[in-house]
Amino acid sequence: MKIVRTANAGVWIELDGMSLLLDGVANQVYPYIATPMTMKEALEASLPDVLAFTHTHQDHYDAEYARFYEETMHRPVVGPVGVNHLQVGRLKIEAVSTRHIGKAEVAHFSFAISGEKQIWFMGDASPVMLREMAAFPKPDVLFVPYAYALTASAWRKTKETGAGKIVLLHLPKRQDDAEGLWDAVMEIAGQETCLCIPEIGQEIEIE
Repeated sequence: MKIVRTANAGVWIELDGMSLLLDGVANQVYPYIATPMTMKEALEASLPDVLAFTHTHQDHYDAEYARFYEETMHRPVVGPVGVNHLQVGRLKIEAVSTRHIGKAEVAHFSFAISGEKQIWFMGDASPVMLREMAAFPKPDVLFVPYAYALTASAWRKTKETGAGKIVLLHLPKRQDDAEGLWDAVMEIAGQETCLCIPEIGQEIEIE
C-alpha cells in the first residue's frame, strides 16, 4: 500500500491495484495547506479510480476538481456531494455519517475502505465518532486529524481502534503553527512507533 499526502487533510492511496484520492484536492484556509498547483495539475492529468470528500469545507474540498472528475471519469464522487457506497475492483468504500469536530453544522462522512487492508479515513470527525466505525473490521491504517493526538484521552481512543499505523493529517506548517499544535501532538504521541505525520508530497509505503 502506498500513500502520498496531497493536501491539508488529504491523501492519494494505492491499494489492490486501485487508486483513491480522499480529501486530496483542497484550497487554502490559513494556516492549513492547500494542494500545491503542480500537484493539482498532476492529479488532473492522472485521475484516481475513486474520489471521495468527507465534507465541503474548503480545506478539504475543491468543487471544481470534483466536477472535472465526474465529467471526465463518468463516475460519482463518494461523500456528501455524491454517493455513499461504491465498489471498484476488489475495493469497497462505505461512507459513514459522522459529526464534524466542534459546532460546525455541515454534512460529514468518514470512510471505511475494505480491500487487502482495512482503512478508516475519519476526515474532520470528532474522536468520539470512532464508535460509529466499530461495526467495520479493525483498521490496518487509520487516517485522523491532529485532534486525535491532541489530548491523552483522545489519543487513548485512537489507539484503542487497534490500528497498526495511524496517519496524522491537518497540521499546519510548523512556521505557521501559532497555536502550538505540533508541540501538543509531539508531547502526547510523538514517541509512538505507530504514528506517521507525512509532509505534503511525501510518499510512504505501508506493509
